[in-house]
Amino acid sequence: MIKLDPNSYRKFLDIRNFKKLPEQLIYSFRADAFDVSVNRRCIVNVHRMFETKTGKYVGEMVTQPYKNITSNLIYPEEGKTKALEIVRLLVFQRRKGYGTKFINFAKNESNEYNCNNHLFLLASSLYDPQYPSHIFYRKQGFTSINKKMNKILDKCIAKNEKLNNAENLIMYIPVKKEEPEQKYGFFKKLKNLLSKLI
Repeated sequence: MIKLDPNSYRKFLDIRNFKKLPEQLIYSFRADAFDVSVNRRCIVNVHRMFETKTGKYVGEMVTQPYKNITSNLIYPEEGKTKALEIVRLLVFQRRKGYGTKFINFAKNESNEYNCNNHLFLLASSLYDPQYPSHIFYRKQGFTSINKKMNKILDKCIAKNEKLNNAENLIMYIPVKKEEPEQKYGFFKKLKNLLSKLI
């Protein structure tokens, strides 16, 4: 049996630089699933959130990346695009910030899959008909191609009202397009500077 010196790990971990743990941690893993929309098996990413102080399981999010998604309901102006879908988002207590942390986590995951912030989901009243998720997603920056529904959601948010009779709605995070002058502004300035020097 090898006996370890309790001080030997200090050269690998400097306790003075160790910061406080975050209040929540997310544990992620891949799992097999069945995609009914295309009638085949697929791999999804499952993310489970835990409180670090209590170890309590507080919610779960399931995501699935797509390489080429074509839909007139998701990024209609782009045609085929890479995108990350939030298949399911479930938190056991509301108004604790868990949902917002999951959305931010999904935005980062979208970039990891080179989806350029393309993130979409289906807002539904399935889990909670009294308080459908549409308003929460709208507050997080999601939109839909249904302009009338977007206005209704904005009105509910402004007046702090409930959404009644909510139907399923595909929502996505709009991606800001860079203007050509913003995209190439640095090179234009460099060219002007070089032309003055030469």
